Amino acid sequence: MKAKIAFLASTLTIAAGSAMAGGPLPQVPTRVPEISALEGTAAIAALAAIVALVWERRRRSA
Repeated sequence: MKAKIAFLASTLTIAAGSAMAGGPLPQVPTRVPEISALEGTAAIAALAAIVALVWERRRRSA
């Protein structure tokens, strides 16, 4: 029984050591969409218009 545990422990130790020997994986840069100030302002204005329309419809229905 002790031999099996020792074999398992040594196998796990070797596997962990060989996995870490390669070093960290290289970081791959990701592309993100760029947004200009004009596009950001337009998006906020569109959201504000939708909120205003919903608020007005609820106000009139009540």
